[in-house]
Amino acid sequence: MRWLRLPRHLRVPFMGKVFLFVTLGIGVAAVNTGNNLLYLALSLNLSLILLSGVLSEGTLRHVTLTTRLASEAFAGGEAFLAVTCSTEGKRFPGISLVAILRTGEAPVTVRFPDIAPGTSATRIVPFRPSHRGELDSIRASLSTRFPFSLFEKSVALAVPADVIVYPRPSPPEARREDLPVPAPSERPFLSGRVGAFPRGVREHLPADPVRDIHWKTTARTGRWMVKEREGEAMPWIDLRVAQGGTPETFEARLSEACGAVLDLERRAVPFRLRIGDRLCADAHDPGRRSKALEALAKARFHPAPPPPLTPS
Repeated sequence: MRWLRLPRHLRVPFMGKVFLFVTLGIGVAAVNTGNNLLYLALSLNLSLILLSGVLSEGTLRHVTLTTRLASEAFAGGEAFLAVTCSTEGKRFPGISLVAILRTGEAPVTVRFPDIAPGTSATRIVPFRPSHRGELDSIRASLSTRFPFSLFEKSVALAVPADVIVYPRPSPPEARREDLPVPAPSERPFLSGRVGAFPRGVREHLPADPVRDIHWKTTARTGRWMVKEREGEAMPWIDLRVAQGGTPETFEARLSEACGAVLDLERRAVPFRLRIGDRLCADAHDPGRRSKALEALAKARFHPAPPPPLTPS
C-alpha cells in the first residue's frame, strides 16, 4: 500500500473548478466549430495547467519542517511552538507555503508567504496539547497554491520533534489533600536564604543592603565589607506517586504531583519526588524542577499483578 500512495495530494479549489469548466467548454466549442482561435485559447489554458503543476512542484520539493518548544507545555493548557521552514539546498524559493500540524486538540496552521532559496523562516504559534507524554514526531502537511491558485498541491510529512508535554497541573483547591508537612531530617537542606547568624565577611556588592555592612572590617581594610550569613536549614518534602489502581486514578495522581511541584518551587521549598519505588528528583539537585516535571510526563502506568490463585 505504501507503493500505491501518491507522492503529492492535489485538491481543486473553487476557482480551479471554474477554470477547468471553462477549459472544457472551450475544448467542446473548438471541436464542434473548428475555430483556430478557440484551439489557441484551449492550448493556452492547458499550458497554464501544466505550468502550474511544474512551478508548484518546484516550490514544495526539498522543503523541510522542524519544530521545537518555545515555552513549557502542559496538557490542556496553551503553549507555544516554534516552527521552522527551511529551503536549504534549493535554487527555487518557497512561495505561498502553508503548514498544518496536528499536535493536539486542534490543528495548527502556519503560513510562510516567501522564503528565499537557501534560507529558513521561523514562526511562533500557539497550540494546545491534549495529553501528556513525549512526542517524537508530529504529523503535518505542507501545501501551496502557487502560482495561480487554481490547484492546491500538498505533501504529507512526519516532522521530527523533541516535545515533552507535562501533566495537567491540578489547582490547589482541586487536590484531595494539602501538601505534606516537611519531615525533619538528620542533614537539613540549606536553602541559601539569609539567616540570623553571621559566618564571615566578604566584599560589598551593589545588591547588598546597607544594614549588612561590617563597619569594623571596612574601617580596617579600607574597602566596603559586608557580613556573610549562614543559610537557614529547611527540611524537604517527600512527594510520592503510587502506581497502583486504575489508569484514571494514576493520571489524577500525576496531575496532583505536577501541581504540587509547581507550588513548592514557587515557594522555594525543596522536595523529593518518587514515582513508585524510583527516585526521580532529589532535594539537593538544583535542577529538580525540570527533572520532576519530565519524570511525570514520561511516567508509565504499571498495573499491579493479580494475586495468585490458591487451591480451595
